[in-house]
Amino acid sequence: MRLELQPLDGGGNVPARGLELVPVARRRRRLDFFEVSALAVFGLLSASVLALDLWQVVVHGRVWTGTDGVYTIDQLQYVAWIRAVADHGLASNLFVLHPTPADYFQPAIMISGGLTALGVAPWLSLLLWKPVAVVAFFLAVRAYVDRNLAGRWPRRTALVLAVFFGSFSSVYGAFNVLGDLSPVFLTWGYTLGVMALAAMVATLVAYGDARATGRRLWLPGLLGALASSLHPWNGELLIALIIAAEVVMLLDPRRRRARVAWPDRRRFSREDRLVRRERLLRLLRGVSRERWLVPAVAIGGTALPLLYYAVLVKADTSWSLAQQASKHSFPFWSIAIAIAPLLLPAAVAYRRPPATFLAAATRAWPVAAFGIFLLSGTSLGATPLHAFQGITVPLAVLAVEGIQMLGWRRLERRMLIGTALVAVFTIPAMYFEINEARINVAPSPAGSNFITRGERDALGYLARDREAGGVLTNYHLGDAVPGFTGRSTYVGDCLWSEPNCAGRAVNMGWLFSTNATPAAARSFVLGTRARFVLADCMTTADMRSLLGPIVRSEHTFGCAAVYEVE
Repeated sequence: MRLELQPLDGGGNVPARGLELVPVARRRRRLDFFEVSALAVFGLLSASVLALDLWQVVVHGRVWTGTDGVYTIDQLQYVAWIRAVADHGLASNLFVLHPTPADYFQPAIMISGGLTALGVAPWLSLLLWKPVAVVAFFLAVRAYVDRNLAGRWPRRTALVLAVFFGSFSSVYGAFNVLGDLSPVFLTWGYTLGVMALAAMVATLVAYGDARATGRRLWLPGLLGALASSLHPWNGELLIALIIAAEVVMLLDPRRRRARVAWPDRRRFSREDRLVRRERLLRLLRGVSRERWLVPAVAIGGTALPLLYYAVLVKADTSWSLAQQASKHSFPFWSIAIAIAPLLLPAAVAYRRPPATFLAAATRAWPVAAFGIFLLSGTSLGATPLHAFQGITVPLAVLAVEGIQMLGWRRLERRMLIGTALVAVFTIPAMYFEINEARINVAPSPAGSNFITRGERDALGYLARDREAGGVLTNYHLGDAVPGFTGRSTYVGDCLWSEPNCAGRAVNMGWLFSTNATPAAARSFVLGTRARFVLADCMTTADMRSLLGPIVRSEHTFGCAAVYEVE
C-alpha cells in the first residue's frame, strides 16, 4: 500500500503549485474478515452454474460435456483450441473440414493444452482456471480500490459494487440483465476473460506504482502483455487508458514540476554555476526518464500481442472470417440504463480533478470504453459489448467518491442507508441472473452441455480411432466433436464454421432428416470429403439405407451411430 501526501500552499485546501505528490511506502494491508467473506461469496457465485450442472449429473445421471456457462458454444470453442494445442502445439480451426494452419498462441490455452497432452481432459484443464480467475480478479480490484479511496467503508462499498453490481435494463425490448457487465456472470465459462480483466486492472495499479516510485518499471509491460494476449479488447482499452491518463496529468498545471531558477551570476562563481548546471541536467534527465520510459514499457508490452492478433487476422482466413462473423450492433442505451445507478453518482466525481495517475485513469475508463464501443461497430472491430466488460470497477470507485462529495458524511443513519442501497443494486439482479442460468443450462435435446450416453460413446469411438478424417454431424453435436475427438467438423461454432455457417447447419438438418434422397445424400457426403458421419439421437433418417454403398463400416452406440464412408 502507498500513502500519497499533498503539500498544501499556505494552509489552503489545494496542492501547492509546482510540487509533486510524495509517495510514502507502507506495509501492504492484509485481507480482513469482510474482504475474505466477499471473496468467498464471489467464489460461491462463480461456481453456481457448475453446481447446477453437477446436480444434473449426480441426481439425474446426465452425461455432461464439461461446459461451465450459459452459452456453452463458447466454452466448447475453448475446449477445441485446447485439444488442438495438445495435438499440434498451437491452436487451429477444427470447425471446418479443410486443413487450417496451427498458428494461434494464447498463454492460458497453451498451458491447458500442455495439461491435456499429459492426460487431463480438455474441459477439466479449462475449468482449472476458474479459481485462478476468481482470486486474481478480486485481489486486483481490491488493490485498485485501495489506491483510489481512503477509509474502510468507502473501500468496502466500492469493492462490493465493483464485483457484485447488477442492474436491470431493456435488451432488444425485453426486461433483462446485461451479463457482460457483471464479473460474476463472466466467471460462468468466461474465466479467460476474467483473468484478462484482472491483468488489466493489475497493470493500472502497477503502472501507478512504477510511475510514482521509479521501481519495477517492467511489471506494467508484462501484465499488459498478459491482458492483451488473453483478451485483445482489454489490451486496446488499457493502451487508451494509459495515454488518456498521461495526457490529463501532463495538462494539469498542479502536476508540473517546479522550475529550477538560475543562480545570480553576481553572487556565484563560475564553478558554482557549473555545479548547478550539472544538477539541473541530472534533474532534466530524470524527468525525461520518468516521462517516457514507464509509458513506453507499458504500452509497448501491451501492444505486442495486439500486433500479433492484427497479423493473425490478415494472414489466417479463419480468423478473418471469424472477425466478420462476430460483427454486430448493440443498443448503447441498454448499456446506459444498466450502468445508470453507478454512472449518475460517478458523474459528480468528475468535478474533482485527479491527483494521481490512477485517479486520472479511473476517470478516463468510462470514456475510453465508450470510444472502443463505437470503434467495435466499424470495420476495425467487432463484438462491441466487450468494450464495457469490467466497467463496474471504475464506476464503483467514482460513485463512492461522488457520493462522498455530495455530503454523505452529514447524513444520519448513513450506514443503514448505504447497506440498503448496495443490497438493492446487487442482490435482485444476481438472483435474476442465477435463475436465468438455471433455465438456460437445463438439459434440452438441442443443447451441448448434456448429451446422451450413446452420443458420448460415439464421440469416444471417434477419439480412439487413429486414422485421420473429419466428421459430419448435426449442429449441436458438431460443437463438441473438435474438443472431444480432436477431429474437424463440418459445422459447429458459427464464428468458425465459415463461410455460410447457417447454410451448413441447414445442410446437416437436411441430411439427418427424412427429406434427403439417397442419390443426393451420397453425392453431398462424398463432396465434403468427410470420413465419418455421426448420427446423433435426434436423427430421423435411416442413415444406413440413405448412404448405402459408400458406407465402409457401421458402429452403433444405443441411439447414436458412426458411419465410416468412402
